Amino acid sequence: MPIYEYTCRKCGSQFELLIRGGDVPACPSCRSQQVAKELSVPAAHAAASQSLPVCQTPASGGCGLPQCGSGRCAWD
Repeated sequence: MPIYEYTCRKCGSQFELLIRGGDVPACPSCRSQQVAKELSVPAAHAAASQSLPVCQTPASGGCGLPQCGSGRCAWD
């Protein structure tokens, strides 16, 4: 069962959900089913690599948004 990232079109909340088969996702904040699936980059640790990808902006060293911890960058 994959975990997908969504943005609620009604309240703007961003969240992740574990979706099964024909389940329809709903926003955990407002319960609306008007959600948009977001593109995300899976983060996986490879044996040859010592670190996972991290979002960093040149000015601050990282944007600090929750999306950066999930493997996608809000600045890209």
